[in-house]
Amino acid sequence: MSPSTKLLSLCSLIALFCICPQVVAQESRFETQAGRCSAIFFMLSETHKDNDASATDFQHFVNVFENLYVTEKKERTGNATRDDGIERRKSVLQEFKETYSGRHATLKEEVVLCGAWAEGYRIQGKNYSYVPIIPKLIPAAVRSEYEALAEVSWQKWLAN
Repeated sequence: MSPSTKLLSLCSLIALFCICPQVVAQESRFETQAGRCSAIFFMLSETHKDNDASATDFQHFVNVFENLYVTEKKERTGNATRDDGIERRKSVLQEFKETYSGRHATLKEEVVLCGAWAEGYRIQGKNYSYVPIIPKLIPAAVRSEYEALAEVSWQKWLAN
């Protein structure tokens, strides 16, 4: 590559950063985790369709985390729609399928984290607020419940 071509490429890249900051902006930690939790609860709802109460509960949290993702993205970028949340969930689900075999323990722990976060919403009652707090301490009962769900659900979901 000639020096003038390198300079032109560098100028183009700088212009892209100046003109389109949203293109290169990174998701916030809350956006990332909310998108991942929406995908995890989607996986749980799909693998528990035979249990109406559980499937409904899990689907509720698909929507809670999708809404949180959209809210956080909108705050960061100024614009976001439900379609953005759906697309993010789809990309995370694809990532899960592609990487599960090498990340079994990590993804199991992520189910636990999302479950604990959902339980934090649940204890607020029907009128909870979207306070984006990712739990640091996870009660043993919540850990046990979501570890068991992860063990059964990942295998069932990946088999489909």
